[in-house]
Amino acid sequence: MGESSEFKQAGTVEKTSRSVSLKTAAGRLRGMFYLPGNAWILTSTSTLWSVGGAMASPYQSLFYYSIGATPILIGYLAAVTSLITAMAQLIGGYVGDIWGRKKAIIIFSFVGVGNNFIYFMVPNASLLLIPVIVGSVSGIYGPLFTTSLTEAMEPSMRPRGVASYSFINTIPAVLSPYVGGLLIGAYGDAQGIRYAFMISGLLGIIAITYRALRMKENFSARKRVGLSEFFLTLLSETRNAFAVVGRDAKLLLLYSVIASFAVGLTSSFSVLYFVQALHFPPYFYGVVVGVSSLAVMLLLFPAARMVEKIGLKRSVVYSSLSVPLNQLFFTKAKDMDELVTWGVVGGTGTGLLGPPLTSLQSDIVPKFIRGRIMAMFSALPLILSVPAQILGGYLYSISPLLPFVVSIPVFVLSVIVLLSVREPSRLEA
Repeated sequence: MGESSEFKQAGTVEKTSRSVSLKTAAGRLRGMFYLPGNAWILTSTSTLWSVGGAMASPYQSLFYYSIGATPILIGYLAAVTSLITAMAQLIGGYVGDIWGRKKAIIIFSFVGVGNNFIYFMVPNASLLLIPVIVGSVSGIYGPLFTTSLTEAMEPSMRPRGVASYSFINTIPAVLSPYVGGLLIGAYGDAQGIRYAFMISGLLGIIAITYRALRMKENFSARKRVGLSEFFLTLLSETRNAFAVVGRDAKLLLLYSVIASFAVGLTSSFSVLYFVQALHFPPYFYGVVVGVSSLAVMLLLFPAARMVEKIGLKRSVVYSSLSVPLNQLFFTKAKDMDELVTWGVVGGTGTGLLGPPLTSLQSDIVPKFIRGRIMAMFSALPLILSVPAQILGGYLYSISPLLPFVVSIPVFVLSVIVLLSVREPSRLEA
C-alpha cells in the first residue's frame, strides 16, 4: 500500500509539473500572440479556410489557362474581379453599418465558400465569368473583416496584433501551395485545381460555421433605408469621408493605388511565367510560394518590434524599398536557386511591410469614419488595378517578361509618394 501510495504521489507531482509547464507555455504564447476577442475568432477561422484556399489560389490563372482562357482573357477576368470586388467592398462599409458587421461578414463569407464549388464544376472558359462575379461579390465583407479585426485590439498593440493574425493565417500558405502542385501533377492542371477548390469549400463550411457561432457583434447597426436612399447615402458619405480625412491619409491612399497598379500588371501571370515560359512543374511554383510565405511568417514579429523602435512611417518606407529591387531581380532570374531567392526576398519585404502598413492605415484615420475609409483603402486600389490587369494581359501576350519589367518604375513611384506621409502624432482607438 505504501509503495502504491508513493507511486500515486509521484504521479500527482508529475501531473502538477506537467500542468505548470503547459501553463507556462500558454503564457509565453499569449505574450507572443495578441489576438483578443473577435480577433482570435476571425484569425482561427480564416486560417482553417486558407488551408484549402492556399492549394488553389496560387494556380488560379493556370486553371483559367488549362480550360481554354488566353492570357488576354485572363487579364480581362482579373480586371472584372478587381472592378466588382472594389464596388462590393465600397458598398461593404455601408452594408455593415446597416446590417451590423457580424451579419455581413458571415453571410458573404458563406458566399465566398460556396464559390469554391462553382469553380469545381465550371467546365470551360466560357463560363468562368460566373464564379468570377460570385467571388467578387463576396468581397463585400473584406473591409468589415479588417475593421473588426483591428478594433478588437488596443491601439498601441495593433502592430503586434496584426502580426499575430498574419503569422497564424500564413501557416497554410507554407505547405498548401506545394500540396496543390502535387494535386496538379497527379490529376492534371484542370482536375487537380478543381480538387483543391473542393477542399477549400469543405474546410470553409466548417470554418465559417464556427465563425457564425462564436463571433460577437461590436457595432450597432443603423436604421434600414431604401435602395435609392442607400446609394445616395453611399455616394455622399464617401465624398464627405474623403473630405474629412487629412493629407497623410490621402497620400497613403495614393501610395496604395499606385502600388496596386504595379501589382495588377503582374499578379495574374507569375504562375503562367513559371509553368509556360520557364517550363517548371507546378509544384515548383508551390515551393517558391511556400518559401516566400515562410519568410513572411518569420519576419512578422520582427516587423512589429521594428515599429516599436523606429515608428510606423519609417517601417513602411524601409520595407517598401525592397519591392522594386526584388522585381528587378526577378526579371534576371532563370534557374531554381535564383527564383527561390526571389521568393525569399519577396516574402521578406511582405513580412516587414504588412503589419506596419495595416496599423498605419488604421491609426491615421479617425474612428468615426474608419469603416468607410478602410473600404476606400480596399476599393480604390482595386479600381486602379483594372486597367493594369488588362494591360498586363496584352503585355504578356507580347513577351511573358514584359509585365514584370513595366511594373518596376511604377513601384518606384509608389515609394516616392510614401516618403511624403508623416508619422501619426497620436493613436486612434
